[in-house]
Amino acid sequence: MATVKVAVSLPKDQFQLMEKRRRALKVSRSSAVREALSQWLRVSRGDEAIRRYVEGYQRTPESVADWDAMEREQAEAVAQELGHEAW
Repeated sequence: MATVKVAVSLPKDQFQLMEKRRRALKVSRSSAVREALSQWLRVSRGDEAIRRYVEGYQRTPESVADWDAMEREQAEAVAQELGHEAW
């Protein structure tokens, strides 16, 4: 994997907390920053997916009939799993 060096500025207290934690975990500074960036990217992608879901739901909300159908299907699935007849 090709790498690129990056210089960043952090608040002193944040830097000190990072240093304390990474030393306790025995990881390099680069590794700690890479992991933090990876987690931030995963979260931001998740946030984007949630935003798109909400926008889609706002354009096409579920109806009462949709909820009734889902409840029936769930009841049937549970009944089958328990070996009972659906309600």
